Amino acid sequence: MKILISVFAMIVTVASQQAPSIQSELLKARDECYKSENVSQSDIEKLNNHEYDEDLSHEAKCHIRCFGMKTGLWDDTHGYNVEKSYQYVVNTGSKVSKEDLRKCVTPNTDDDDKCTWAAKNMRCLSKNEYFRMKL
Repeated sequence: MKILISVFAMIVTVASQQAPSIQSELLKARDECYKSENVSQSDIEKLNNHEYDEDLSHEAKCHIRCFGMKTGLWDDTHGYNVEKSYQYVVNTGSKVSKEDLRKCVTPNTDDDDKCTWAAKNMRCLSKNEYFRMKL
């Protein structure tokens, strides 16, 4: 029994140490993308408040794409990866189905540039509360 308690304690300790590390990596990716995409302060505030309206600047839309690429949730060929996005959402404690995610993860039928395509998908995900980044 003591061994079982010790193993459980080690698992909890390791898991609690990894969560801040993941959070730190997400914040680092977010901030790197703000800088690399030259996102204005007003757009940073919108993005931090999960406001993905159509009036976002192109730089802010490119931030969404950049962040998705850095986290492995997005690629320029297929868009958002439903499997990885689903795992992220589930790991944040949210409940969503893969079917709901697929409603917003659409192909680039309008032939938008990659940043606009990523932003359209994110706007749908956020509007329907399927996906909410907690940073």
